Amino acid sequence: MSLFDARFYDFIIHSPEKEESISHLAFEAKRYGYSGIAITDININNRGLVQKPEGFLIYSGIEISTKSSKLKDEIKKYKDSNNILIVRGGNEELNLTAAEAEGLDILLQPAKFNHIIAKTASDNSITIGFNTGSLIRMRTEARVKELRAMKTNLKYARKYGIKMILTCDVYSLYDLRSPREIAALSGLFGMTLKEAVDAMSITPEWILRRKSPDYIREGVEIM
Repeated sequence: MSLFDARFYDFIIHSPEKEESISHLAFEAKRYGYSGIAITDININNRGLVQKPEGFLIYSGIEISTKSSKLKDEIKKYKDSNNILIVRGGNEELNLTAAEAEGLDILLQPAKFNHIIAKTASDNSITIGFNTGSLIRMRTEARVKELRAMKTNLKYARKYGIKMILTCDVYSLYDLRSPREIAALSGLFGMTLKEAVDAMSITPEWILRRKSPDYIREGVEIM
């Protein structure tokens, strides 16, 4: 059985303006080999009927963008919802505040990561996101710097047992990449093939399980 027989997800898809564009994105994502996506738009559930392939799932995510002093309040506001909560990493203060926040799901591409932030993220079951889309869009020195940061984040994730997730940070159809392509890109900063596949399949499904109303804590669910 191939590693690529898994169910794949990309949880950081930025919402197009129109419902039909979301539908088009869903059908393209299915064609690329995905079983589901998360649209980072709080209003996705209020949109009109979105067509999607049979068996394909569309989830709702919120990318919380605010000053670190108010970050915990913003996360707390949505933590009991079924939205996937994402914070885009930044400086050390913002990253530590995010790592301390109860209810955050994904800390995406923190540029300033260290032992303290990594240990805190691990203790709070926060997933570290790796944005392979940045490697496609960046050039020259900026790409080298990004790769260096991703290698550092990978090292800490392994050391502290932090779950990892991969995304192409999709803004349009042209940003979509297949799971195989994303796995190949992740190899540039040292991910193994199994780590990459797990980051697109096992980790997203773990996040979804934690969003279930029957979930209490890891290993405990209401039956």
